[in-house]
Amino acid sequence: MNNESVMDRVGCGERMSMGWCDRKAAAERCPSFGANWFLALLTLVLFGPVGTLAGGMTKNVESVRPRIGQRGTTVEVHLQGIAISDPREIIFFKPGIRAYDLKMSKEPPKKRNLMHRGRIEEEVHCKFEIAPDCPLGEHPFRLLTGTELTCIGTFHVTPFPIVDEGEKNNGYANDSPEQATPIAANVTVCGQIGNGRRPDLDLYRIEGKAGERLTAVVESARIADTHYGDSEFDLSAAIRDDKGKLLASNDDNSLHLQDPVLSVKLPKDGPYFIEIKRSIYLPRETVYCAHIGHYARPLAVFPPGGQTGSETAITLLGDPLGPYERTIRMPDAEGTFYYFGDDPAPSDDKHAATAPTPLELRSSPFPNVLESANVVTRVAALPAALNGIIDRPDDVDGYRIKVKKGAPLHVRVFSASLGATIDAAIRLRRVDAEGRPGSVELELDDSLLTDHDIFGAKFRGGGGLQEVIDPSVIWKPKSDGEYLLEVLDSSRTGGALGVYRVEIQSPRTIVQTALISRTFDWTESTRVTGLAVPRGNRWTIDIDLPKGQWNAVKGPFQLIAHGLPEGVRLISPPVPPGTDRWPVQLVADPSADRRGALITLEARPIDSAQKIETRNQQNVPFINHSGGNAWRTVRTDKYIMGVTDPAPFQIDIEQPEVNLVQGGQLSIPVKLTRHGDFDGAVEFRCGNLPRLISVPPPTVISPGETEGVIQLEANSNAPLTKLPFYVIGSTIRTDIDDFLGSGHIRATSEIVELTVGRPYVELAAEPESIRRGERKKFIWKVKHHTPFEGEASVRLLGLPKGVNVVGTPPTITKDSKSIAFELEATDIALLGQASGLTCEVELPVAGQQIVQRTGKGSLRIDPRASGVAKVEAAETVKN
Repeated sequence: MNNESVMDRVGCGERMSMGWCDRKAAAERCPSFGANWFLALLTLVLFGPVGTLAGGMTKNVESVRPRIGQRGTTVEVHLQGIAISDPREIIFFKPGIRAYDLKMSKEPPKKRNLMHRGRIEEEVHCKFEIAPDCPLGEHPFRLLTGTELTCIGTFHVTPFPIVDEGEKNNGYANDSPEQATPIAANVTVCGQIGNGRRPDLDLYRIEGKAGERLTAVVESARIADTHYGDSEFDLSAAIRDDKGKLLASNDDNSLHLQDPVLSVKLPKDGPYFIEIKRSIYLPRETVYCAHIGHYARPLAVFPPGGQTGSETAITLLGDPLGPYERTIRMPDAEGTFYYFGDDPAPSDDKHAATAPTPLELRSSPFPNVLESANVVTRVAALPAALNGIIDRPDDVDGYRIKVKKGAPLHVRVFSASLGATIDAAIRLRRVDAEGRPGSVELELDDSLLTDHDIFGAKFRGGGGLQEVIDPSVIWKPKSDGEYLLEVLDSSRTGGALGVYRVEIQSPRTIVQTALISRTFDWTESTRVTGLAVPRGNRWTIDIDLPKGQWNAVKGPFQLIAHGLPEGVRLISPPVPPGTDRWPVQLVADPSADRRGALITLEARPIDSAQKIETRNQQNVPFINHSGGNAWRTVRTDKYIMGVTDPAPFQIDIEQPEVNLVQGGQLSIPVKLTRHGDFDGAVEFRCGNLPRLISVPPPTVISPGETEGVIQLEANSNAPLTKLPFYVIGSTIRTDIDDFLGSGHIRATSEIVELTVGRPYVELAAEPESIRRGERKKFIWKVKHHTPFEGEASVRLLGLPKGVNVVGTPPTITKDSKSIAFELEATDIALLGQASGLTCEVELPVAGQQIVQRTGKGSLRIDPRASGVAKVEAAETVKN
């Protein structure tokens, strides 16, 4: 295999618009791109990151060092950031690592300001005990402190011993063959590309023998913990012999995107050199790890999946020593899983070593169908998983399937999302009685992330996730009988690694819960996605319930939490069908354990006869940068919550006694209870409400005060419904002014029910006219919807200049059928049609004055009639 030609050509071409191609290659393909990039770089150097002034958000964990450790070892780890003091516990999303001996650094780190308000002011030291059987790869975690549950941090695990680059005192200590760092085989080198005035080049020397494999996999973007960055993470790598001859090079590829992957068969005995550098020079420090050795590095698997729980024979493709076979057991759980090649194998097997980075495969609850050579493959029954290889640019694979008219089928392709080198597309054609395919009924190439059940990663048009170029669709056949399903490569780069898998099944009923950050540049917000609840208090967030390609739930359901610590419970009102966001509240008893926990949410239908599935996910982008996709996304299928120390306050509201009516206002009192000697200011705001309900900006309860008010206002066409409502309270830090970010102690009120009802009265008026110098009654009809006692005052709003209400304004009682305003038009009244007049009604209800607006009226102002004398304006009523 020609590593350079195969690996460097994928990821470019058709995919360049998605940000998968490095800027150097893009500049070569489009000369104006290079000029634009130079201007962007000049702006960056002179003025700082574009968008820094636009906003940002303070995050807790900004740096984790080292970034990687070996299985079966204990590693001392340093966490840096802000608001991470008083560390209590580190909770991992996956098993295999135990964090202990957490303590603050005796000397604080050098304070640094990062992009978009990021800061480093504090440092936590701890130890990570990595189990001998710890899963390889990425391990996301959160740090629980006395007052915080931090944003996600990550650590990585390798099967190999860790070797340091050894370039601490000289940024260019290993940039020539004579100075190359010598290493043994099968090690993970932790290195750094420096930020000096000239590009840094790291060279490593390793001994090899003719006929054996030499593999180098570099991880930079894949291990980055930087929230904002750019091309400093786009590294390239090469393998050369002792004469400097290039054996292989790689920049971008379909398997690891920006991170290089190299594997060659050595031509002779002797020393070889691995060189690592930036694709584009930027004066910034970039850490990386390079897995270097003689281990197997296949690039694809066929078939790329199997039936859940089954023993499946697979062939691993793309290794320089040729393809080889394994038999593996598919996981019992459905979904995509990682395969590192660490299956049992004879000790003398040249492919036996475990790879440090995985291939992705699918485990599905239905049988495999493998493509037939040179003929259309018949599929005996659906559901099924179709597996094939587009092995040349013009290859088109065909499958005959039998379907029923109008019966929906979920057709989903897995190819680029599994690291394949093609951009798969599908076509569906009706087959006639003679077996001839007709015109195309459905043709699909790329899809949205939401079509792949991925939510929260809407940042920058897809976030660089490979799923967006794999088709996924709900198809309703137009006819009974047989169809031809064709699979092809729209990028025409088919080859030996062009594997694909098409899963076809009936749509299922699924509830997806997701923690989604709606914040600047889509970074994680502890206010929006954090699940820290103070002991003896409450914390509430809105869980997203996004729609995907599945059947809608037909009735209400409850959200149930699994895995909560002792003394913590979840409160959430029943979720109506069709809801896209809903609050869940964690309540910690005063005696609740102060610890973290890994939890999941289950959607349990009220009607036990209905069967639904539940999935959980959060997608957090890293390496966000101006004008392009995020280069890295951390994905989890569970949530972490934590119980913190008691908050210094509690915030409460009472169940409203009256409705928020369409076009009306409602005041909700807020009560603050202070604990101990706390006398600081507390900011409060509304929880999530629909767009047609206006909410006030955040309000501050000043020191010494204990009360506040939230004024809600419903649009005149707000939907008539019952909504959960709560209030969020937060301490205020003068050094962190971002309410969404870290460093605040937060609690919420109880969840109450807010009813949006019909207006108490509805006013309507026929179009009216008035002449200058004339007084005239303007009649409005009154229609009652909600009973009230007493009198309601009415104001007429929107009158043009020179037209006034005179006399006493009208009032409304429960018996009123109409009201009249006495109008006077003076000689300065603007002539013409005045539309948009409305009435403001103030009613006494349940001890408070309820204000609502209602009605639309129009008034035409005509010239003074001839011969009519001018009259003095009477005393007017202020409106």
